[in-house]
Amino acid sequence: MEISIIGFGNFGKFMAKHLSKKAEVFVTDTENKEKEAEEIGVSFVSLQEALKNKIIILAVPMENIVSLLHEIKDSLQPGTLILDICSLKLFSCNAMEEILPRSIEIIGTHPLFGPNSAPNSVEGMKIAITPVRTSRLDKVKSFCESLGLKVFITTPEEHDKQMALSQALTHLIGQAMNNAGIKRVELSTKTFDKLMDVVEIIRNDTPALFKNMQQMNPFAKDAREKFVIELNKINENFFRRNHDRSSCF
Repeated sequence: MEISIIGFGNFGKFMAKHLSKKAEVFVTDTENKEKEAEEIGVSFVSLQEALKNKIIILAVPMENIVSLLHEIKDSLQPGTLILDICSLKLFSCNAMEEILPRSIEIIGTHPLFGPNSAPNSVEGMKIAITPVRTSRLDKVKSFCESLGLKVFITTPEEHDKQMALSQALTHLIGQAMNNAGIKRVELSTKTFDKLMDVVEIIRNDTPALFKNMQQMNPFAKDAREKFVIELNKINENFFRRNHDRSSCF
């Protein structure tokens, strides 16, 4: 099996390293990263060379996906399978379906892990798959399972609804704690340690990634607002109780 990966950033490298155990991997990027590719045993090629393969994974930042699709749409071979790894599926799946020719198969994916959360192994990690138009869903599912991944087949809409909680809201809390300067303490509970694990993971997020998951997910705003409302209610209730007690003296 030959797989091309367009985009050789942190996640592209991470993915290429694991996929190379099962397939011959070709990677490309806007920068020359031939040396980095050689270090993990994959081939660095030009974009046009990468587009010759029948399985292509788009591993570029979400804000670049539309321009990339327009750039490659006329160079793809009929029957090519295009997969993306964007963390929001309504946006990327709609873009791929609208821009790519009908002769191209499309599957959206979202690996729910990365270099920080799975530094040594992807065994047992989760991946969401959102089929758009394809005859190879079962093959892709089986391939992911052969890597030790837990596969969840879902729709782009249901995916993004759940991401508004498990991703957007979680990263919002982590960002708030990080911005408040909250650090690990010696007398910590296990719950606090887990919270700090989240903070340390989100410190590696790019500003663009955080902005995208908050602004490009149509369900994130509602999740944020509900959380902030309830947080304010809790804070106000404590203020009232303290005020009521002090008024007794």
